[in-house]
Amino acid sequence: MKQIHIGLLIPSSTILPIGKDYEKGLKEGLSNFPELEFEITKEFIGQGGQVKTEEAINKLITYDDVDIVTGVVSGMSAESMREKFKLAKKLFVVSNLGEQLPIYEHLNEYVFFNSYFLWQHAWALGYQGVKRFGKKGMFVGAVFDGGYSFSYMFHEGMKAADLNSEWFFSIPPMPNKGELSDMNIIFPFIEKYQPDFIFAAFCGAETTLFLNRFIEEGWHKRTKLMGLPFLLEPFTALNDDLVCYSTLPTAHNPNITAKQSFYHLGYRAGIGIAKAAVKAESWKQLQQQLETDGTFFNINQLQQEKIIKHETHLPVLTKNSITANSEELATEILEAIVTLSLKDPFFKQLDPTTQFGWINSYLAI
Repeated sequence: MKQIHIGLLIPSSTILPIGKDYEKGLKEGLSNFPELEFEITKEFIGQGGQVKTEEAINKLITYDDVDIVTGVVSGMSAESMREKFKLAKKLFVVSNLGEQLPIYEHLNEYVFFNSYFLWQHAWALGYQGVKRFGKKGMFVGAVFDGGYSFSYMFHEGMKAADLNSEWFFSIPPMPNKGELSDMNIIFPFIEKYQPDFIFAAFCGAETTLFLNRFIEEGWHKRTKLMGLPFLLEPFTALNDDLVCYSTLPTAHNPNITAKQSFYHLGYRAGIGIAKAAVKAESWKQLQQQLETDGTFFNINQLQQEKIIKHETHLPVLTKNSITANSEELATEILEAIVTLSLKDPFFKQLDPTTQFGWINSYLAI
């Protein structure tokens, strides 16, 4: 294909410039292939709700007649749109942080995932918490962060490390519009359960609120703190020194920070799409090239037992040391750590009818 028409779904976020960064990365990735002419048609999808996303996809497919659609979209939203792409014989490269488990029964060969698979990171942190710090782990977070697969996979990781491990949790009620979660609800439960380690799932302004309260209550000296990369991004100075164990957004390039993650998702999408397009002569060959390359996750790769490139890079555990009243933190890379594979039999046991959670992508709030 000498030309390709790409439909771009752009969400909004009050936390990070998700859409802007993704678009910039996508264009720069595509520009590495000067032999390919590309056209991009953009559609804004707000926070990525199902109605807006579906309307945008319908327009891109039927009116704009794009060859392929990409953008930052949640797994749940993508899965609900799969039949549209199959009927139209169009491809969908879904980019996200990997906040939700992929439900194989909800996928088809037209859907590709370009993701950091953060649910794997949550599993790995649960596993490492038990192996390193003790058998008692606790999940704390806001309703928003708790509405994804993080707490479930954290618990699964703990059980994989030791079936006798103990898992606790505390999630405050949904705050009123314009307000933040009530941290007063969380700390009595932390005091009650006395965990060896805590997985904190917060983002944006609630991160600073929780971390300073964590310090105020003295828990930064009594237990170990763990979290996903976005617990510390965006980062605001804290009232005391603090250590937090986390992971890198992507293991194969340790220089990619959480702040840069959406740009690199876009860049990887641009590279992957362009690489496939220059080798393909039709939409069907485009689908085959995307699948063969393996940069993106596709259901056929599992059925054909192909190696998924993503899985050659294990999550990397980091130790982040924060100095009081400073906006700088020192990150020490500890080691690559084991996690649950996309090919694990665990997924065949999942009941697709029980899946629930937020439709919008993580941080699209």
